[in-house]
Amino acid sequence: MIDIVNTITNLLDDLLWRTGAWVNGYASEVALALVATLLVLYGDDINRTFARSVRPYPWIVRVISFVLMCALGYGAITVLVTPLIAEAIVSIEARWVGLLTIIAFIAIGTLAERKRYI
Repeated sequence: MIDIVNTITNLLDDLLWRTGAWVNGYASEVALALVATLLVLYGDDINRTFARSVRPYPWIVRVISFVLMCALGYGAITVLVTPLIAEAIVSIEARWVGLLTIIAFIAIGTLAERKRYI
């Protein structure tokens, strides 16, 4: 019985290490997917808050501000935050990276469900 438990434990451990090593090879892509998905989920809230702050200004100022916010703001968030998340992914012990990536995407899916995107 102990041999069966050890075998199963070793198989699971090997699966965790292999999955983590695979995900580490795509850390930048995983980080970009996380950042982009979070921006999609919270973009409406950001836009709404921004729209309230520029509401008193003339139409042309609001339009230019919105374009700049989308192009520079969202772009800057993506460009600056993605490498930080990629570094965090790589710094986690490989055994846990695959599992934590799955958990992160499930958490994002749960957020999407709560915000009625799904």
